Amino acid sequence: MTQWTIEVDEETAQRWRAFWESHELGELEGLLYFLSLGAAYAEGQATLAGVAAGTHPAEEVERLIRRLVEIEGRYAVMKFRLFQAEQALRRWELSHGAIETMNAGLQEVVRRLQEENARLREALRHLQQNTPASRSPLDE
Repeated sequence: MTQWTIEVDEETAQRWRAFWESHELGELEGLLYFLSLGAAYAEGQATLAGVAAGTHPAEEVERLIRRLVEIEGRYAVMKFRLFQAEQALRRWELSHGAIETMNAGLQEVVRRLQEENARLREALRHLQQNTPASRSPLDE
C-alpha cells in the first residue's frame, strides 16, 4: 500500500466534500473516486488522441467501450452486494439487540430464583432447627 498526500485550497476542498456527501462517499472513498475518474479520463483522452492521429488503432476505442461495459456490470454487482451486506447487518443488529434484551431478562430471572432459593434454604434450616425429631429429605 502506498500513501500519498495532496494539498488543495479550501474552496476546492469544500466543493469536493459537498460532492462526496451528495454521493454518500467518505473522504478516502471520494479521493479514490476522483483519482480513478481522472486516470480513466486521461487514458480515454490519450487513446482518442492516438486514434485521431493515427497512432492507435480504432480497436483501442472498442477496448475502452468493452471495459466500460464490464466496469458498469461489476459496479452493479458491487452495489447489490453492498445492499445485501447492509440488510444482513441490520438483521444482525436487530437480533443482537434482541439477544441482549433476552440476556438481561434471563439474568433478572436467575437473580430472583437465587433469592428465592436462598429464602427457601433459610426456611428449611429454620424448620429443621424447630423440629429436631424429623429428618429432611435433603439429609439423605
